[in-house]
Amino acid sequence: MIDPDITPELLQTIDVLETLENLYDTAPTDEIAKILIDAWLKITQTFPQDFQEATQEDAGAEGLRRYIRVKAFFSNPTENPISQADLAQYYENRQEINWEEEEDWEEWDED
Repeated sequence: MIDPDITPELLQTIDVLETLENLYDTAPTDEIAKILIDAWLKITQTFPQDFQEATQEDAGAEGLRRYIRVKAFFSNPTENPISQADLAQYYENRQEINWEEEEDWEEWDED
């Protein structure tokens, strides 16, 4: 069964995010990069609340697609199997970051 939250518009919006991510990676100037990231942030705010919460540490197009797969798996594991890697990555990105811990800042800064 398909989740009613997963609309064609949502899937197209994830594609737009992916395009912005690719453009950001090749932006010729910092000013253009900032415009692209601002657009990317505004678009991510249009997603349903559960998407925003579940992907706050993995909000890129890949993380959003992973969340769709995980959400489908939990709604019907028999019809929507996922890989152990997807599930592990999903839970890893759901871990709360403690910004007061120096190790968490260093790990975040490396990305």
